[in-house]
Formats: sequence, C-alpha cells, structure tokens
Amino acid sequence: MTKTRSTKPPPRERLLATATRLFSTDGIRAVGIDRILREAGVAKASLYNTYGSKDELVVAYLRSVTERDRELWRRRADLSPDARGRVLALFDIIRERVEPATPGSCHIAAAIEFPSPGTDGERAIRHAVAEQREWVTETLRVELAGMGLQDPDNIEDLADRLALLHDGAVTAAMLGEVQTTTMTARSMAELILGMITEPG
Repeated sequence: MTKTRSTKPPPRERLLATATRLFSTDGIRAVGIDRILREAGVAKASLYNTYGSKDELVVAYLRSVTERDRELWRRRADLSPDARGRVLALFDIIRERVEPATPGSCHIAAAIEFPSPGTDGERAIRHAVAEQREWVTETLRVELAGMGLQDPDNIEDLADRLALLHDGAVTAAMLGEVQTTTMTARSMAELILGMITEPG
C-alpha cells in the first residue's frame, strides 16, 4: 500500500493562521487558548513547544501582520515616482481590502486591549505594537529627507504630524469609515507635503 503524505500545514503555521483570524475578528483577550487549539486542530503541547505562551503567539501574529503591511507599502511605493508618492502610499494602503484586517488596525486594536501592560508577555505585545508605529514614523522621516528637508527637528515634527494623521485614518477605517476619511487624511497629508520644495 502506498502511503500519501499529509498536505496539512505544520502546527506552527496552523496556530498562527488560526490566531490571526480569531484575534483580528474577535479581539485578543476574548479568544482563549482552548479555542485556538480546537480550531487549529493542534495539541496544547505544540503551542508551548513552538510559541511558549499565548502572549508570544500574539506577538507572532502582530509581527506577521507587520510584514504584510510593509509589503503592501513596498508594492505601492515601488510604483511611486518620488518620495512624496511613497509617503502618500502609506495612506493609500489603508483603503486596500486585505485579510485579516485593515493595514495598521491590528496594532491599534492591540494597543487598546493592553493600555497598561503588567507582565513581560504584555510588555512584549506593546513592544510589537511600538515597532510597527516606529516603522511608520521612520519611513516618513526617510521619505521627508528624500524630499529635500535637512533640518532634523523639522523632519521629526512633520513625521510626527503625518504619523498622527495616519493613526487617525486607520482608526476611522476600523470604525467602518474607510473611503471618505482615508481620502480626507490623504488630502491633508498632500497639503503638508505641498509646503515642501523637493530638490532638483
């Protein structure tokens, strides 16, 4: 008798895929380990052998969404002819219909669920959130410098303003107001960028 290999993904992938689906739709705190294990079809020992804890699984979930968001931005940024377009691409991706949720929203939702982390695991979750938000701000700094800004204080100030505008657009998208509010935020970003004279 010929044995056929199972095409089922390994436990690590099944745990992460299930956690991503459940955390993004139902929230992190509302989803228990037993439900994740049941829906992933994975034994509890596999969770602890691969991720160690639910908190570490949450961190893995946030970092996987981070990579997705960055790839979405890179694709749009590569089509942009200049730094200005690459900044606006951060706002454009908020309108994309992608799984598991609106770009940026998983991190804001996690920050809301863990406002005052009290354990190492919760602090790791907030750190993963901070990493994503710092990436947005650093991307803005780099592109603003590419537009010709040289004063570090000016770059920092404008990057912070645009990052705040980006947070507002993501939050509005989480409330179901994707098209209008995101376009408004993008237009406001264009006004800010319009005050910068690019080199050349």
